[in-house]
Amino acid sequence: TKKILAAMSVWGLIFSIVTIARLGVAFDYDDTLVHSEESFAKASRSVQQAGSPPYWNIVNNAYDLETPKILPYGLACLFRGFGFRIRILADRQASGGDALRKEWRRLAPKGFVFVGAPENKHLHLQDGRFVLFFGDSDRDMLEGKNAGVSAIRVRRGMKSVATDEYNPGRMGEKVLPLSEY
Repeated sequence: TKKILAAMSVWGLIFSIVTIARLGVAFDYDDTLVHSEESFAKASRSVQQAGSPPYWNIVNNAYDLETPKILPYGLACLFRGFGFRIRILADRQASGGDALRKEWRRLAPKGFVFVGAPENKHLHLQDGRFVLFFGDSDRDMLEGKNAGVSAIRVRRGMKSVATDEYNPGRMGEKVLPLSEY
C-alpha cells in the first residue's frame, strides 16, 4: 500500500504542475491518431468532386469507419491522465464536422480543430503552451518547428492514402516506433 500511495502522490504532483502551467500536447488527426483511409474511400465513391463541401461532409461523418492507432491514441490518453490539454488538428474542411468533434470530446474537450490547410497548424500550436506535437507528414514536422514545439513523427499505416511528403527521420525528428499500427 505504501507503493500505491507513493505512486498516487507522484501522479498528483505531476497532474498539479501540468494543470497549473496549462501545458498541452497536440496531435494531427489523419494517419497520426487514426487510420482514416476508409472514410476517404467512402467519400471518393460517393462524391465526384474531391474537396467539395459534400465530400468533406461524408469524410467527417464516416468516423465510424476510422480506427484509432494503438500507440498514439494510448499516449494521448496517458497525457490526458497526467493533466495535459489535448488538441487534435485535422487537415479537413469543417463541413459536417460537429459529430466528429462530439466523438472526440472526452479526449479533447473543446480541442478538436479543423485547420483547413496543413500550413495553418502552426497558428493553432502557437496559441497554447504545447510541449509536443505528434504528426505524420514532413509538413507537420515543419509546422511544429515553426511554432517552437517539439515534433514527433508517427509512422503511417500501410494503407494510407495521404499524398503529402513523408520521409520519417529525414528532418532529424524523433520517430515513434511501432506507431504505424
